[in-house]
Order: sequence, then structure tokens, then C-alpha cells
Amino acid sequence: MCTGIKINYEDGCVMGRTMDYEIPLKYNVIYLPKNYNFCDDLVGKPLYSKYKTLGICFENRDPLKDGVNEHGLIGITNEFSGFNLYSKKIEPEKVNISSLDYFTYALANYKSVDELTKDLPNIHISTKDHREENVISPDFHFMFADSTKRCIVIEPKKGKLVCFENPYDVMTNSPGFESHVRRLHQLLDLDNLESFNSAKNLPGGYDPVSRFIKAFYLTKMNVKPNSSKEALSYSYNIMGAVAMPNGFVRNKKYNHNTYTRYICSYDSKYKLLTVKSNTNPTVYQIGFEDIEDKDKRQAFFLNTDFVVEKLK
Repeated sequence: MCTGIKINYEDGCVMGRTMDYEIPLKYNVIYLPKNYNFCDDLVGKPLYSKYKTLGICFENRDPLKDGVNEHGLIGITNEFSGFNLYSKKIEPEKVNISSLDYFTYALANYKSVDELTKDLPNIHISTKDHREENVISPDFHFMFADSTKRCIVIEPKKGKLVCFENPYDVMTNSPGFESHVRRLHQLLDLDNLESFNSAKNLPGGYDPVSRFIKAFYLTKMNVKPNSSKEALSYSYNIMGAVAMPNGFVRNKKYNHNTYTRYICSYDSKYKLLTVKSNTNPTVYQIGFEDIEDKDKRQAFFLNTDFVVEKLK
């Protein structure tokens, strides 16, 4: 239950997301250096990073949920439930990897969206390794962008990864991207958004379809930012409109509440990570120039206590 958006400014873009989940998990920022063994592939071969990466992970473990690399490729993962999304066996001559590790692989190995899409036929995601043993391979789909402002969504479909150009600059959860686009066109005249009565007719629900339409409308109708800082600010305002408060959505399956644990936004030009928790309004920022030992994996932790400053 997450929402991702992209906002362009003159010479770059930012990508933000809400991280909504129900199971209690701790999260933190990690820096992964070049030549770092972030995982093994499904035949047991160690995979190493070509590029430095910053992102957010769970429980201080390497698989990233969102992030940016040193060349400005940015992206997010979102839950994408379905049936038979991934293959159950590896394919020779391809990079065989779990969906859990594919996102980290992408940021660690590609400079741009163009590089990523060209190499997509060489990537194979499976739920089993070469010994036919089960591996952790969650139902994910992915959104990526870079400094060219090109945005794509990658979804699993019948055991293959399918790429969609994403001029809508939004991603939520299931159903598939094409279904979201059809419903968007059914509700909105995209060539005449000014005539839409948003105060009355914009969907108010928190289901993926409603959030996709709401996030699209808010992103496209927002005042155009003049700088990276303005784009980051606007992204937090828009994501705040689709964030889930604790207790609003109760998950009976896990006996927990589904709510927004953090909101983050990445900048493609300045290669920045920014993030705030649901309990602390302070937005924290880190860039590659802030990393002192660039050859070492490092972890950074947010202050999640409510913080205020006195007016002076």
C-alpha cells in the first residue's frame, strides 16, 4: 500500500514515495559503496555493485526499498500482488535474481533508465534457485527515473519483466499499470484538467486505484517548481495528501494497522536522499558528498521522536 510520484523541475526531477505497510519493521538509510557484494544470484554467484548507492532498507539489511545512485538513477519498489508473477526456475545465460534483490541490482549496475531498459531482457526473476529451493521473492513492481526525466514502470507478467513508459509519473499497487491508465482516462479528460471539479469528484479512498488518480491529479496540477528544493517541498506536500494515518486502515490478516511509516524523496540532479518518519516532521537529507569513508558500507538512523523548534 504505497504511492510513488515524480515531479520535474528545469534540469532534473525528484521521485517521492510513501512507505505504507502493516508488519512492524524498523527502517534506516544505508550507503553501499562500489565493488560491494550486496547479494548472490540464484546460482550462487556473488553480485557486486558498479556504482555507489544511497537508499532505505528494512532492519539494516542490504535489499533497498527505494534509492538513488551516484549517476542520478532513482527508483522505488511497491507491493504488486498477483498470481504466477514470477518464474519457478532459473534461465541459463541470464542474470537470475530474486525480486527482493533486483531493485538494488538495478541501482548498483545502471547509470540511466536507458541502460536499465536495454538490459531488461537479460534479467530473470525466479522464486526458486538452481537447487530448486524456494527463495524470498516478494510480489514487487518498480518505478525508475533519471536526470533526463524519463520515467518507467517495470512489472512482472507471466514470468517476465515488462516495461511501461510512464508519462503519468505515478505508481501505486495492483492492478497493473495499464488498468490504472484506463481508469484514469475514464475519469479525467487529460487534455482539460482545469475543468475537472477536484474538490467534489476527486476519489477520496485509499485503495490503489483512488490513490493513483489522486496522486496523478495533484502532481499534474501542482505549481511548477523552479528548483530542486521547491520540487522536494512540493513532493512532500502531495505525498502527505495520500499518506495513511496509524489506525485508519486495519489489517485483519496480520492484526496490525497499515499506515505510512515514512515518506522520502530523491533528487536526480544532486543525487540526494531526503526522508521523514510518520512521527517526526523533520526532513533529513544525505548526499554522496556527506559520506566520509566511501569504500565502506554505512548505516544511518532517523530520530523518530517528535521534534519541534521554538520560534525566535
